[in-house]
Amino acid sequence: MRKSNVPIFPLKIVALPGSIQSLQIFEPRYVDMVKSSLKDDSGFVIAFFEEENSESSITISKKGTYVRIIDFNNLPNGLLGITVKAEDKVSIKNICQLEDGLNIGDIEPVIDPEVDDQAILAEYPEFVSILTQIMKHPRVSELKIDVNFNSADSIAYHLGGLIPLTSKEKQSLLDAFDASQRFVILSKCIKKMTNA
Repeated sequence: MRKSNVPIFPLKIVALPGSIQSLQIFEPRYVDMVKSSLKDDSGFVIAFFEEENSESSITISKKGTYVRIIDFNNLPNGLLGITVKAEDKVSIKNICQLEDGLNIGDIEPVIDPEVDDQAILAEYPEFVSILTQIMKHPRVSELKIDVNFNSADSIAYHLGGLIPLTSKEKQSLLDAFDASQRFVILSKCIKKMTNA
């Protein structure tokens, strides 16, 4: 799925693969991006960004997530509401800005090295237990999230998407080399939460 000139949507959130995100769209360039995505049945990339010292300068992460719109509606506040499903982790290259301010770039999927899923899951049995409990929550069960409980990646990404992590912590999960590294990061985050 190498693609060129894909719209890049810089946000202060991180969409982990498999997660569902609700977004409010109001800037004309992004309303146009959404219309194009719906018309062409194509997606765009959500990429975490950090502001530099000067207000006009931002740094967009080199890894983001390719998402597709699964629902949209007009919100009571007059804004366009969309729901997207995060599909693939991608690396982003050659970002440039169009006249209307929309960023576009070239993307290619990032395929993580294979790991021994069962060994990782056996080392962190509490993760399956925590995720199973969260999935029973009425608000979460409404989302119809599809978790593969035999895949360490699926569990890591879904757990990371559902527990209260900062955007930087979520980005570290996205940037991680493989599922094993992702579980180590999650373990530290959960310890920090439970010791707080």
